[in-house]
Formats: sequence, structure tokens, C-alpha cells
Amino acid sequence: MRQNVVITLACVLTAIPFLPGCGGGGGGKYADVEKASDQWVSAMEEYTAALDKAASAQDVAKATNQFADKMEKLTPAMEKLTEKYPELKDPQNPPEALKEVLARMEEAGKKMMGSMMKIAPYMNDPEVQKAQKRLESLDMN
Repeated sequence: MRQNVVITLACVLTAIPFLPGCGGGGGGKYADVEKASDQWVSAMEEYTAALDKAASAQDVAKATNQFADKMEKLTPAMEKLTEKYPELKDPQNPPEALKEVLARMEEAGKKMMGSMMKIAPYMNDPEVQKAQKRLESLDMN
């Protein structure tokens, strides 16, 4: 269980430098960051919803693997955006246009952490552990 919480927290914290660009739409300077960040936050929200509905270890493993699938695709794109916009690497001072998405990311992270607590009974299942290790192995830094 503790490992699962650590993984989730790591996902949220490593995403923060990527997500300040996810503001409220529009074709501004950070439009590409907004689009990618919306996808990232949506993936987190979908994962949270799936964990909340999970009624078995199989459900938890499936949700975790689906989340890992999305993160495998999104992480490289987000990394490219932080290279394009070095100012996004400082989560303490995001550009003003991007502060809205940082708040959305933090909220999604809090909800995800709450959902992680609900899956504790399934954490000893081999398939859940395998899915968690897969998620943990992704380089989301």
C-alpha cells in the first residue's frame, strides 16, 4: 500500500513541471502545452474514477495498466514541451497563463491519492503488483 501511495505521489509531483501549461484553452503561446496537459490530467481523472469503481484485484490491475498505457504515450510529449518551454521546469513560478492548470493538477492529484487508499486490500495480488511495477518503471521525470 505504501509503495502505491509513493508511486502516485511521484506521478503527481513529476507531472507538475509539465502541467503548469495546461491553462484554460485558447491559442496562446502555450496552446500545445495546454492540450498535452489536458490529456495528462484527464488520464489521472480516468484512473481515479476506475480505482473508485474497482471491486476486485483484477479491476485495479486493469485500471493501473490502462493508466500506464496512457502515461507511456504522454510522458515523451510532455518532456519535449518542457524542453521547448524551459520556464515550465519551475513549478513554484509558473507563467501566469498556466496557473489554472496547476490548480487542476493539484486537485486531480489529491483525488487520486484518496482513491489509492481504497485499493489497499488488493495490493498483495500478483497482478496488481505487476501493474504497479510497470507504472513505477515509467520514466515520468
